[in-house]
Order: sequence, then structure tokens, then C-alpha cells
Amino acid sequence: MLKFFKELLNAAKLGVNEPKEALSLKAGEEQKAESTLIDSNIILGIPYEEQFGNALGAAFRVIVFGDWFTVSGSNGDDGSYPLHLYQFGNYPKIDQYRNDFIRLLKSDFAIADTESCLDSLSSYFNLLGIKKRGTALEEKNGQIDIDVWNISKVGVDAFAIAIISYITTSATDAGYLSKPVALNILKNLSQYAKKHFGDWFLFADYFLEGENHVGLNSKIRKSYLKRYIGYLREKKGSPWNNIAWRAGSPSGILTHLTWRFQLKKYLHIEEFENQVNAYQKGTVEKWNYWIPNQIVIDKAEIEVCYRVWIRSMNDLEENEYLLYNEIEAFSEDKNHAGFYQIELCAKLKSSNSRYFTALDLLYQLEQQIAQKELRDHVFFEGLDVIEKDEEGIPMFYLSCGS
Repeated sequence: MLKFFKELLNAAKLGVNEPKEALSLKAGEEQKAESTLIDSNIILGIPYEEQFGNALGAAFRVIVFGDWFTVSGSNGDDGSYPLHLYQFGNYPKIDQYRNDFIRLLKSDFAIADTESCLDSLSSYFNLLGIKKRGTALEEKNGQIDIDVWNISKVGVDAFAIAIISYITTSATDAGYLSKPVALNILKNLSQYAKKHFGDWFLFADYFLEGENHVGLNSKIRKSYLKRYIGYLREKKGSPWNNIAWRAGSPSGILTHLTWRFQLKKYLHIEEFENQVNAYQKGTVEKWNYWIPNQIVIDKAEIEVCYRVWIRSMNDLEENEYLLYNEIEAFSEDKNHAGFYQIELCAKLKSSNSRYFTALDLLYQLEQQIAQKELRDHVFFEGLDVIEKDEEGIPMFYLSCGS
């Protein structure tokens, strides 16, 4: 077991002194890690929701199991798929790790049973403002030190997301949470993560920034944490290279369409349709894949989230809302020449009050962001499914490329 894991999390939670000893490993850890490396075909039977929610905490989970560093070393890639980075609660050899999780949860988070686990998780949910309705956390009101966990600082939210995932999955491994209860908690966590980050690489970058702000400044800890993040980014068997960030990827909505946002207001939808038709003819051979009247979303109302640059709240439309609170979104450290990069969600209603056609959807998206700055990310790359919101309204993420 990696000895620094306890000290790593204790430093974040309690502000203890930095450890003076480097990593040490038990002789049996290599065998334990090897026993959980499996063929890639096995992960096909694991539900996407479980894989994604578990992978959010992979940066910590990989440390506990000691794989890749102890088994593969820092050189080469044997193509192994560590099952415990895709699954939790019922994987082979779980009995070998249950006592480790029980010990670590108690020493790192003062978690010794179901109640203390739910209290701890609720404190992080409250910190991030994640909805608890419909979960086992609904009646819990745990609190956390906001001086240490300053959510207005870049990346602290990503760091907290990883810890929530780790606590939830390891508490299930330890027997404190049932699998359905854990998956329900991870569902809300995953929805929050998908709203605020676009992919695993972005999430990893913010995670490392958040680690800096929370106060884990030991050079030893940083070097090993960065190494494991590097493995998660690069190795073939990493969940970050095999689990789509959004359930709809890569087969999302209108992913075949080519379009460059013009950042202007069209007076008539017919004018816009002519522009899109012309653009398809000029950029793709089989431009007839663009069928303006095709029904692409069979719902009358949706929410679409996206990332833009704005100067102030005055740039928001009436149907838009911030994903962060206003103070956090417009903090001084996010000011770039008077602009702030933020993420918004917009509530859209189909023009026929029944469903969205391809033309209706793209036209509304064009109108929605016409007065906002996209910098060099002006090329439409489709919409990916997030999940339904609390009112059951389908949610999507608008991807734009350069």
C-alpha cells in the first residue's frame, strides 16, 4: 500500500505537516495489483454510469491499488485494464482490499460507518452546491472548512469531485453503502461534473490546479500524483481513454453537420437556412445529410449548456443561467482583458411546441450565442447528451471546436 495516501488526504482535510518519508510498498502489493488486471472485454458488461462515476475518482483509486507503477513501471504500456478503475463494490479480489478501505476511510475522513460516510459526502455536496434530492444525502447537512476548500479558486471543484467519487466507491467496497445508494449519489455527481468540464484532460488539469489551492504542496506528493495523472491520460487501459465523457459521445446530435457560428442575428429563419445550405455545399461532398426538417429531438423543451466569454451578467439572455454563482464566475483571477470564460445553460423551446427539427435547433443555438464571444472556438461539433435535469427536461452540451 502506498503509505503517502493517508498523509495526502489528511493534509487536505486537517492541514497536517508534510510527510518526510517517500513512498514505500509492501511486497504483496504487486501480486494484489496483478490480480485485478483484466481483459478489456470484461468492462463491456459494466454499466456506463458505474464506469464514469468510478473513473471520476481514479486519481485516488489508482493510488490505493498501486497498479501501473508497481506492475507496469514508468516505462512502456502492457495494455492492461485495471478492473477496479471501471467497477466498484463487486469486483474480484475485493476481499483483499476491504480492510484497507475501512482503515483509510477512518483515518483520512473519520468515516467508520454508514452515517459518518453520508455526513462526509453531504459536506462536499454542500460545498459544490450539488443537488441532494432523491439521494441518501437529502436529509444530511454536513459542513466543510471553506477556508481550506475555497470553491472560488480554480480547480477546487474538480479536486472535490474526485474525492466524492473516491469516498463513495471505497465506502461501497468497505460495506458502508449499498451499490444502488452509491450509484444514485454518483449520478448527481456525474451530472455536475459533466456540466462543468468538457473531457478527461480538462478535468485532470483543473484537478491538479485544485490540489495546489487546497494546500497539498509536498514535492514528493506532487511528483507522484502527477505521475499517476499522466498514466491515466496516456495508458491504453485507463478509463480516461475508454469512457466517453458524455453518454451520447461520439454519436450525439447533428455531429455530421458542419457549421461556423457567425455571431450575428438573423432576421428570418429562411435566411439562416440558406446560409447553412450554402455552407454544407462548400464544405462536404454529401451535403444532403443536412435535412432541415428532420426531427432530431422529440421533446418540446430542452436545456443546452456551453462555454463562452462575456463581460458581465448583462450579457446573459433571459433564458440563460450560470453554472457557477456570480461571485465565483466573475472573480478577479478569471478576468482576461475584461472578459470572463464561463459556462451557461439555456432553456430552449421548440418553435412548434412538440419537437425540434435540425433547422429549428441550430437556428436557436445561433441566435442564443450571437452576441457572445467564442474566441477561436466557433465551429459547431454537435450536441452530446448529459442527462435529464431535476424536472425531467433533457440536457445537452454544445461542443465547439477551433
